[in-house]
Amino acid sequence: MAYLYPRLLPKAASGLREEYLNRSVEHLRERAGLSHPAMFYAATGGARLPEQRLDALREAVLACATDRGYPTKPGRKQAASFDIEAATILGRDSDIIPAEAVAGDLWAFLSLVVLPDVAAWRFPDRHRDRVLGTDVTRHVFGRLWWRAHLLYDDEGGREDLYASLSVFGEAAFDQIYARRTSIGGSPHLVRAIVRVWQELDVPPDVERALLRDFLKRVLRLNAFMSFDSLLAEVLDEELGVLFRESFAATAGASSPV
Repeated sequence: MAYLYPRLLPKAASGLREEYLNRSVEHLRERAGLSHPAMFYAATGGARLPEQRLDALREAVLACATDRGYPTKPGRKQAASFDIEAATILGRDSDIIPAEAVAGDLWAFLSLVVLPDVAAWRFPDRHRDRVLGTDVTRHVFGRLWWRAHLLYDDEGGREDLYASLSVFGEAAFDQIYARRTSIGGSPHLVRAIVRVWQELDVPPDVERALLRDFLKRVLRLNAFMSFDSLLAEVLDEELGVLFRESFAATAGASSPV
């Protein structure tokens, strides 16, 4: 069933962020709630999300953070582990649909009303993009939902349909989703990129440059090829060729496979 999530008016969201900037995680836990006077819903598109579902989502994400040291500031490994599990929770249990997930006001409601403590724990600086939804690709929770949405794989017979979430870190995935009008908007293509990347033995010192060069080659090929129309095995083969070309160009070697 398609549910409509509460959203938060931009002026109220900005006000809450300013109010929360110097507040502790423990204080924000006391401020967490399931409603706000400035919340609203999209006019059409589904039924309003029941409060108990919103509460269950908060408890699941909070438990995920608690397992990684919340309210103590997380280390790099704890943060990365939280992102993977929280993405799985949001993708599997939230029932957010893509038409809703593009709305920054929805993500602002989650990070400033429902989960302000977890948002501040994960990103203590509370940057505007992280909590206001001004850039969904950087929002503390929005970026995770989109990562889960694009990497959800029900075609490979896997028990863990979100297993690919651990392949790319935030910086690498940002490179993909930043090109969402051509690459990051196609789950079929993104999943293929992840499959092929997993088969390569890429030295850590060239990963960033390799991915950047590879995505440029995909964009050029996208001008005259419909990736979504290709069978998975054919697409994997095409991308494998591009990856090997990129590796030779960026590492000065023959092939990583």
